[in-house]
Amino acid sequence: MSLRELFRRDGEGPSLYRRAWSKTDDPLVAEARSQTLAIQRLEVWLRLAYSALAGAALLTYWGFAGDGSTTFGVVGVLVAALSFACVVVLRTGIAHGRRNVMAMLDELEQRKDERSP
Repeated sequence: MSLRELFRRDGEGPSLYRRAWSKTDDPLVAEARSQTLAIQRLEVWLRLAYSALAGAALLTYWGFAGDGSTTFGVVGVLVAALSFACVVVLRTGIAHGRRNVMAMLDELEQRKDERSP
């Protein structure tokens, strides 16, 4: 049994970490929510890429300056370059995604201001 199933009440509604998305919500709200969840997933991948970058730095140091062979140093440099490329792509995607969500929220706020008397 997963945590999601454990905290659900009789198959209804949300689990502890997410509110149920009602069918009456504005489609823009649903899109902002789904993009926010996607950004959170990308942040997990970003942390993994940072960890790989740190591990590659240690491997590079061990290969070139420590007791390891030069092969480990070269592998460390290659992994570091790949990890750095992933970090750049993920940070750019997260930044653009956040900007997009903020634009959606600004649009929703403008709609709300137009409807209120």
